[in-house]
Amino acid sequence: MSPSADPIAEIKARLDITEIVGQKVALKKTGRTFKGLCPFHTEKTPSFVVFPDRGNYHCFGCGANGDVFSFVMKTENLDFGEALRLLAARAGVELTTRPSEDALRRRRAELTALLEQAALFFQQALRHPEARPVREYLTRRGIKPEAIDQFRLGWAPEGWDSLFRYLTGLGARPEQIVGAGLAVERDGGGYRDLFRGRLMFPIANERGELVGFGGRLLGDGQPKYLNSPQTELFDKGAILYGIDQARAAIRAIDRVTIVEGYVDVIIAHQYGVRDVVASLGTALSERQVGVLKRLTRRVVLALDADAAGDEAVLRGLEVTRQVYSDAVAVPLPRGLVRLESRLGADIRIAALPRGRDPDEIIRADLDLWRSIIDDARPVVDFYFDLVLGRANLGSAKETAAAVRTLLPIIGEIRDPVQQTVYLQRLSDRVHIAEQLLASELARLRLTARAPAAAEPDPLAVPDRRRSTLDEYALGLLLLYPAQASAFAAELREEDWELVESREVFLAIRRQLDAGDVPDRERLLEELPEPVAEWLRAVLRQEERRPVLDERAVVREQERCLHELRRRLRRIRLRQYATHLRDLESSGEAEAAVELHRQAERELAQLASEERLSKLARVWSRSVP
Repeated sequence: MSPSADPIAEIKARLDITEIVGQKVALKKTGRTFKGLCPFHTEKTPSFVVFPDRGNYHCFGCGANGDVFSFVMKTENLDFGEALRLLAARAGVELTTRPSEDALRRRRAELTALLEQAALFFQQALRHPEARPVREYLTRRGIKPEAIDQFRLGWAPEGWDSLFRYLTGLGARPEQIVGAGLAVERDGGGYRDLFRGRLMFPIANERGELVGFGGRLLGDGQPKYLNSPQTELFDKGAILYGIDQARAAIRAIDRVTIVEGYVDVIIAHQYGVRDVVASLGTALSERQVGVLKRLTRRVVLALDADAAGDEAVLRGLEVTRQVYSDAVAVPLPRGLVRLESRLGADIRIAALPRGRDPDEIIRADLDLWRSIIDDARPVVDFYFDLVLGRANLGSAKETAAAVRTLLPIIGEIRDPVQQTVYLQRLSDRVHIAEQLLASELARLRLTARAPAAAEPDPLAVPDRRRSTLDEYALGLLLLYPAQASAFAAELREEDWELVESREVFLAIRRQLDAGDVPDRERLLEELPEPVAEWLRAVLRQEERRPVLDERAVVREQERCLHELRRRLRRIRLRQYATHLRDLESSGEAEAAVELHRQAERELAQLASEERLSKLARVWSRSVP
């Protein structure tokens, strides 16, 4: 039996809540529901009702409510992880297990040792007579022997499985070699080396531990550059080439420069410019900026002049990168502004002289390189000058096109003061009233947030296949941690429909109660694996939404709270209606009248809480 893809949903589907509750409560069938004495408070008249169709329960006396998980947790005094394991065993559902920290450390150490052996193999192979063309290439690029040793450059021989045979000869198992990203299984059986006939660049993390390799073909063939595949150690979106060599310099000068490729980094360090790293051919990612943020908040992107002004980038097309030179990516300007806003980084762009690579400039004129980096422009300023400099502002059509290009970039700025400054600047340059530009920006935001015509509003219809209301609320808590405290204070356990979202919320609240802001990485480590896996998918989905400024966050939190409470009222109304029908059909007229009064009081209370929420008062003060 293999682990279930969605164990929580499968457990609830396999288990009958009536049977689980019936082990603790004497239940009597009444119409479509079951009723008994509440196990959570003392009562003589049964007011505890189980709704089998919906898989939940509600006590109309004390208000206790929940699903099979919350019932077992409360009656057995278990935490969620313990209840999950207990119910999984009862349902016959296999759970994925998270390896122990010791086991993880041992496995990672084994993979690192394997990569070290591979690096030594490649370094020794570089001295082989067959590697002479590779050594000549390094000489032509101006890389000195000391730099070759410092960056541990090597050569992967042409042989089909040279490295594989070497590593198995040292005692490595085939599955370990594949797990390290050094070999792949052949269709006809056996294994072959992933890297063959390539100049090899070992890639280390910021602590100097090898995590993978980059390989470059010097002759014909594709791909020209090949990186290690995703492994337990290697994640291309979170690694920066040369970060281990540059770390001390980045801290010392409080700045990092990101260039195009491996050789650019090596030449920069060889000439004493040691704050330089490369992003492995990907657009600059949030995780890479997160690594750099621990060292500095000042980031300079050294971009080729043609690539920085590529028309695809300027039109803001939905692409992740535009390849140029040796497989180097150009980040979207809007994406860069989003990174700046979300992570508090100062990202700037340095446009290099047309047709010249960083290593050429550094070797020819070190002072010119330093002046180019020192003169790097803020992202928005850079694209302002680039777009408006290209446009014929005497043409209404070209002016409108330039405005449509720049407004979405301005919209990514979360600081309202900075946003106003750039709107004023755009107004001055294109001679269009600032108020009109602001109105157009607001329209673009609404369009970006509106659901596509073919898709229903994700806030209206809970559906595990799309972004649900629960997931949207968690996104507002975790993607905007600075505004999380007030929102979390308004939320309660019963506001959450999904088991997973309730457990994530309770973990967030524990962090807030301890005086911390919500920390997603800690949450993912602490939550049971099925919930953590679910949360990873939620975060990937919610991060695709447009970034909100501070006032918009508060507005969306209030809207979300309104929808959560409206949903809760609908759930309560259905529960009351079902129970009322059962009471009336069983001739309990007096109890039905009292329940009707209780329903009116509870629903009025829910509506009152929504109207009086602190979020609503905060929002009313923030509206100009």
